[in-house]
Amino acid sequence: MTLIQWHFKNKVRQALLQVLLVAVATTALAQPDASLIQFKKERIPLTSESSFYILDVVDKRPVVGTSIGTIVENTVAKPLSVDSRLERSLYDFWSHATPRRAEDMIPLTITVKDFKVTEKRVAPNKVSGEFAIHLTFGWTRQTVPIDLTQYQAKINYTRPEAAYDHEAMVRKLMTGALKHVDTWFKENEGKNPALARGIRLVFVDKPYRDTQDTIFYRPERKLVWNDFQGVSSRPNSNYAAAVFTSIAYEGGAKMNGKYLDVEIGVKVFMVKSMSWGKSSARNDYTLRHEQLHFDVTRLVGERFKERLKKLDLTIEDHDSQIQYEFLEAFRDMDREQKSYDGQTHHGLNTAVQAVWDQKVAQEITRLYQIP
Repeated sequence: MTLIQWHFKNKVRQALLQVLLVAVATTALAQPDASLIQFKKERIPLTSESSFYILDVVDKRPVVGTSIGTIVENTVAKPLSVDSRLERSLYDFWSHATPRRAEDMIPLTITVKDFKVTEKRVAPNKVSGEFAIHLTFGWTRQTVPIDLTQYQAKINYTRPEAAYDHEAMVRKLMTGALKHVDTWFKENEGKNPALARGIRLVFVDKPYRDTQDTIFYRPERKLVWNDFQGVSSRPNSNYAAAVFTSIAYEGGAKMNGKYLDVEIGVKVFMVKSMSWGKSSARNDYTLRHEQLHFDVTRLVGERFKERLKKLDLTIEDHDSQIQYEFLEAFRDMDREQKSYDGQTHHGLNTAVQAVWDQKVAQEITRLYQIP
């Protein structure tokens, strides 16, 4: 590059820089100064103060920052801004309105979807405006986001071009938003699982009534041969008898104060029409062997309950957690019954049968605290 070429390019760069500076200055002069508002803090009387506090405010508007729209002052449109970033200003206002915090209160997150003032001059000394607000309310429970409710409102107004209290208008809807969520909490606290602070497992040990075909387990109610009303599907079988026993559970969840109570009732039962005994084998020894099958099923039901007690149940997924443990209990029942029949040779090994008799009897006595 020659010296002349260098000087020429340098002159071009300087000229372009001057044009750019002039353009920036012109743009800056064309932009009017923003009108600034600061929200007046106040305590807002709420009916559910013990239910929630403001943890965070998140700005999810398309354009974040301090600007909240455009207003008209002295015939000129100019930006309207808050004194700090919008999420900070709103958090300061709402958290001041609800300062109390307690361990069992919901840490509420407010997400701002829309928060905008728009004005235009429609005639001499006449300005029309609109303020739109859209908020969502939620919280995070055990790392899971929970959506609660939302607040969406608009104010359309017409005003003279004289000075106007935009802060009071905006603050009115901010107060309305907080009162909306306050009313929502009042209506849903103690009823809506979305507000459950935790989960509690409650076992319901109610007595189940026998039916025509079903006997529910009770330690004082021993099986009798009249309970075996079925017929073997294999008439030539070498087995003397068979009893069909099983477990099931019924449950439901309901709010109890600020917690979700999951109620579980475990049913252990024997089905008469699926149980049978050969007439030649209907004696006390064989009946005792079949009774122990019923006792083993009862113990499996108790182990199922013990496994549930050790679970870290979640509000969102407790049903599938319980169902999984129930399937494991079913597999446990199958293994235990096969082990019992295998070790006793279906009751033919009287010595091992006596060992099982003693072991199961001790477990049943401990379980029911039988003297």
